[in-house]
Amino acid sequence: MHYIETKKGLETLLKRYQEAGVTDEAYPVDRWITCITQCIESLNGPEPLAMDEVDWENTPAELKPLWRGLK
Repeated sequence: MHYIETKKGLETLLKRYQEAGVTDEAYPVDRWITCITQCIESLNGPEPLAMDEVDWENTPAELKPLWRGLK
């Protein structure tokens, strides 16, 4: 199962996406940078969000390796 819920994991995923040149404009349907940023911001709130199996399934094949090793 693919599930990233820790701040460190989400920040690492965000950094990997940014280093790979991913932008919301490049992926306008899913807006990956915004999605990851919102998950990080939600960690301080009452209902934290995570990148989960649904996000993994919707991730383009070329971005899936960026998820490797994250929790």
